[in-house]
Amino acid sequence: MVCVSQPACNSRPTKSSPVVKPLEIQEQEEAQEVVTINGETYIIPLPWTGNRFTAPNLDYSDFRRIPSEYSHNSSKIYILAAAHQPVVALLHAAEKDGVLLKVESVYRSAGYQKRIFKRMLAEGRTFDDIIRYVAPPGYSQHMLGTAVDFFPSNWRFADTTAYTWLQENGPRFGFEETYSQFNSMKMPWEAWHWNYIGEKL
Repeated sequence: MVCVSQPACNSRPTKSSPVVKPLEIQEQEEAQEVVTINGETYIIPLPWTGNRFTAPNLDYSDFRRIPSEYSHNSSKIYILAAAHQPVVALLHAAEKDGVLLKVESVYRSAGYQKRIFKRMLAEGRTFDDIIRYVAPPGYSQHMLGTAVDFFPSNWRFADTTAYTWLQENGPRFGFEETYSQFNSMKMPWEAWHWNYIGEKL
């Protein structure tokens, strides 16, 4: 743009003058991934950015319960029907090999994930602190109904014989370690988190 009038070139926007952002900045802002919790909008940072999941429309009838003998504390936890037989077969095979595998968590909806954030925010935690350990709503693979967290679902799992067994045998039953130590998504390592992909690797 060429300025013809010097006063026009030096003019500043007033309260009544609309501020027009450059197109490049507008596109960057529109491309930002956000989540709204309790009416507050939060920008999704790396490494979560670009890793949002699209949850299928699921009904209670789409799920099957994990056998209580294989769930941590005999909790009532459910997995998508298509992954039920494979995970039970995997658990049986591990038991036959003398490896005790317990499932701690499977399906969690985006709404459930949001309730986790609401509770933690109410406890005084900041959003940036929470997402260091918990996936933002819409970013947890558990909303697909096929992701399994084995017990204990923390860093200690990587040092167990159960983890070694899963690395050697999980793929035979169609399960993969989503967030392996050097995963392409650059997500934190979650040795306990495995997802059923529906085919043998």
